[in-house]
Amino acid sequence: IGIMFQAMFFVTLGAIQKVPAQYEVRSIVYKQQDAKYFPTRAYVIGRSLAFIPSCGIDSMLYGTIVYWFVGLAHNEGASIANYFIFVLLIFTGALSSAYLFGILSTLLPNRTTCQSFVSLLLVYVTLFSGFTV
Repeated sequence: IGIMFQAMFFVTLGAIQKVPAQYEVRSIVYKQQDAKYFPTRAYVIGRSLAFIPSCGIDSMLYGTIVYWFVGLAHNEGASIANYFIFVLLIFTGALSSAYLFGILSTLLPNRTTCQSFVSLLLVYVTLFSGFTV
């Protein structure tokens, strides 16, 4: 269970890196929406679908390395299905944290506030996860 916490924590830290990029394109999106280039839902759906390949590649590479180096493949009853479940859990964690931070970057006014709030949120989740001594 400890390796799952560490793996989810690592992919969540990776998702924090996507917050500044959201603020860089924010002014362009507002300008294009004011000019009626596209509806807001098209941008949201496109941005959401754009996260999937990068999260998939990250979780596949990281999940493969962690799964084999930690020794999860050598446990009693280990199978290839367990490997895919592990990678799927990493992928789900990466995607959900990227979506959460994307929503927060939309709601919060500037980049500094968003990164501070996300960091405090991560500290809060870590403190109440049960793995902190």
